[in-house]
Amino acid sequence: MSTVNPKIRSFKLPPLADGYAGDLGSGEYIELLHFANIDEPIQADEARLEECKFTGSSLESLRNARLLQCEMEQIGVPSFNAAGAFFNDVRFTHSRFGSADFAAAELDGVVFENCKFGWLNLRQARVRDVVFRNCQFEEIDLGGQVQRLSFVDSRTGVVNCTGAQLRDVDLQGLDFAQVEGLDSLRGAKISSLQLSMLAEDLAGHLGIKLAR
Repeated sequence: MSTVNPKIRSFKLPPLADGYAGDLGSGEYIELLHFANIDEPIQADEARLEECKFTGSSLESLRNARLLQCEMEQIGVPSFNAAGAFFNDVRFTHSRFGSADFAAAELDGVVFENCKFGWLNLRQARVRDVVFRNCQFEEIDLGGQVQRLSFVDSRTGVVNCTGAQLRDVDLQGLDFAQVEGLDSLRGAKISSLQLSMLAEDLAGHLGIKLAR
């Protein structure tokens, strides 16, 4: 089965002015700023950010925000709330999240590279053209509408596909210990090794008895 790869659009940020914590707030329109090394928790719910960069800052909440062509580097927070947010052409690198909640969010053209997650929540999210590269997870919830998603050199304990609608989702580059929601794996591509790991669970799901 052939799988269509994510379509990632390249962009380059123009020169950015220094941004400060006071520039951020709920509902603000923010563009062309670089927020660096802000230790106090940042909450920018319902804000619109265009061509911005965050480096080494405690970005906690972007609930219902809109981000266009933004870069996030070295973000480290116990809990990241991006529920209902819209991400278009956004890059996350070298970041660490205890939990990352993208419930009911929309991700289009997003790359996560060298990131670590406790729990990644994509339930009821609309995900298109997204890549996870060199990422680690404890659990991934893919229970949204997911199209053209791929993992490269990544690993997780649990993948939960319950209720997911998958199309052109490539799991071959994701090492996993457990899959939940096997009946929702339709539309995913896995390797023969991954299939052998799932053989017993698939047999049980289908009511097939394995000889011992």
